[in-house]
Amino acid sequence: MFDLEKYAQCLRLQTVRAVGQETIYICPFCTTDRKAYPKLYINPKKGVFFCHHCHLEGSITDLWAMRCGVDTKTAYKQMCDLVPYTKLDRRPEEPVIVRDTEKLHAVYTDFLRHLTLNPEHREDLLRRGLPEYELRHFKSLPNEAKTRWNICKMLNKRYGLADVPGFQEKTSRKGNKYWDCISSGMLIPVINIKGKITGLQIRNQTEPKYTWFSTAGQLKASALVIPGKGVPWVIEGILKTYVTRHFLKVPCIGIPGTNTWGTIPLDVVTGGRIVIAYDMEDNPHTREARDKLVAYLANKGYEPIIAGWNRNLGKGIDDACLSLFKSGITPTPEFFLPGIAA
Repeated sequence: MFDLEKYAQCLRLQTVRAVGQETIYICPFCTTDRKAYPKLYINPKKGVFFCHHCHLEGSITDLWAMRCGVDTKTAYKQMCDLVPYTKLDRRPEEPVIVRDTEKLHAVYTDFLRHLTLNPEHREDLLRRGLPEYELRHFKSLPNEAKTRWNICKMLNKRYGLADVPGFQEKTSRKGNKYWDCISSGMLIPVINIKGKITGLQIRNQTEPKYTWFSTAGQLKASALVIPGKGVPWVIEGILKTYVTRHFLKVPCIGIPGTNTWGTIPLDVVTGGRIVIAYDMEDNPHTREARDKLVAYLANKGYEPIIAGWNRNLGKGIDDACLSLFKSGITPTPEFFLPGIAA
């Protein structure tokens, strides 16, 4: 088990209270000068964290890496050097990483093929501006337990699910082993530059609105890449990326949150320029993350361009596109980049 108290002190995390096996902290990633969010839950026994406000999650190593601005390998070494372990203790394990993207793609594709999209989720997608033919990407998790068990049993027999995020082996009251998964929410596929599904995000009806189809100790998916011709756009939010791509017809890179820009595959950016379309909101945390991304891209030799629009059209660029469309105006990249040829 991690010495959570020492780690928390090093990371300057403000403790709120303990709840069972977890400890709640003020989240350093989404807290602003105006409001603190005591939503960061850390489970030292499982070695994982999750913020119920900004939806960041991962292993303790991931938390250290993001807080200190280092990669996970460096973070792991720093953690081990800082807190010596006795011979009776196990060193913190690195998160389980499924490197076989072909297997992930095969399992998730087969999984989605056996699911349907329920009416509630269908209406939500249509309301966001997506046409009927675009809805094929999305599926609903089955509430009925036997349906889930049968699908998971089939998938485990075909591929083996032990190293695939989102599936868990459980034990029945009679001691029988079976495989299961999360029982509610809409699945949003995260696809890489090669068109392979590397992960699934869940759109929930209640808070937190977005979580990963994953299990404790496993790394979550990275960026969604929808290729195309022209300058790529970085969008804050996976579902927003699908909507933005539909309206603007530009290549898009969707990242799960403002601080996850390190997941952007720069090999997608071939022309040097890249558009950043973070939400238009008066949030110092969002602005700081955007400015860090701009500096990072500029340091790598790219030309970052910040998209802008009237906030009355909506906070996100997907909202702005939908507002324009409803007003009878066809959304175009030029609308968000005045004076710049997109």
